[in-house]
Amino acid sequence: RMFLTGFAVFIVGSGLVAAAPTVELLVLARMVQAAGLGIESPASLALVLDAFPTARRATAVGAMGAVGGVATAVGPAIGGALVDNLTWRWAFFVNVPVGVVIFVLIAPRLPRPPVRRPSGAPPDLLGVALLMVSVAGLVLGIVQSDDWGVADPRTLGALVLAATTGTVLVRRSARHPEPILHLPLFRDHDFRTGSALSFLVAGNFAGTFLAFIEFLRLAWDFTLLEAGLAVGMIPAIAGPMSIVAGRVADRLGPRAVILPGSALMAVAGLWMYLRADDTARFWSVWVPMILLYGLGVGLAHAACQSAALANVPTDRLGIGGAMARIFQDLGQAISAALVVVLLERAGDPVDGIRATMVLL
Repeated sequence: RMFLTGFAVFIVGSGLVAAAPTVELLVLARMVQAAGLGIESPASLALVLDAFPTARRATAVGAMGAVGGVATAVGPAIGGALVDNLTWRWAFFVNVPVGVVIFVLIAPRLPRPPVRRPSGAPPDLLGVALLMVSVAGLVLGIVQSDDWGVADPRTLGALVLAATTGTVLVRRSARHPEPILHLPLFRDHDFRTGSALSFLVAGNFAGTFLAFIEFLRLAWDFTLLEAGLAVGMIPAIAGPMSIVAGRVADRLGPRAVILPGSALMAVAGLWMYLRADDTARFWSVWVPMILLYGLGVGLAHAACQSAALANVPTDRLGIGGAMARIFQDLGQAISAALVVVLLERAGDPVDGIRATMVLL
């Protein structure tokens, strides 16, 4: 029910984005999209994990990563083609007919397990609001620190707001019967470590992805379609690698894939830092870097999430998957905000990509 609800909200949000007459309504429509994704994503993960035995959870998450990788590889290319040849609105409107067809096809095929409610209390919706305000304040403080200044009262106020609401959220989650953050999960070492890795390793992808697109467009004069195809090589490599990583992690543990994956991503960042300049060298600079980075992403990203969920009880897969996703999304929001600041301060796209590679 939650998966279908979230998917429907996402389709509606896509249509609202495509039809938005103003920037303000566009942002609101994007929030509807995000809400739908937030409902759908942990439900889809719980559906898949519930269909696999506990010993094969890394394989299950790796398989999801592989399918998502293929979609992420194809998406920027299709989106770039739609924007270049039609308008940006079509990149969102195309979700509507495709989504409706998929909804009709999958709705009768999803399992209908009995609803398990550990308590009679509703979910902590105020906790959801506190989490959103905390993340928004943190991102606002980071992004605006360059324009406002680090010591500006507005910057400090946003950061204080983030810290205050975050603290209130944790304390509220300790008392609420159905909290947004299920704190007992943090007693498990694997969940703590996996969530931290999802924040640091998988979360860094959003900022790096943004920097790559901007570098290709501004420094190498790629069209949006060309940049989408070039960056789409990352998930095209990482997707199939996720299946291999999942199977290895199930046999040898997540350390066996997360450590080499992180090392490959670091080497890719060092390579790009040393070799990137204004001259477009696709085969000699971009392709070797993408091979290293894509392999690293494939090895490490899905394994971080599967590590967090390794010991989560079956009746808590929904909230466990949601919390692992929260940490990854928080990492993505912060990394994207940091990259925006780095690109703004650099001014030159080459200096911007080098600063981002230091962060990577």
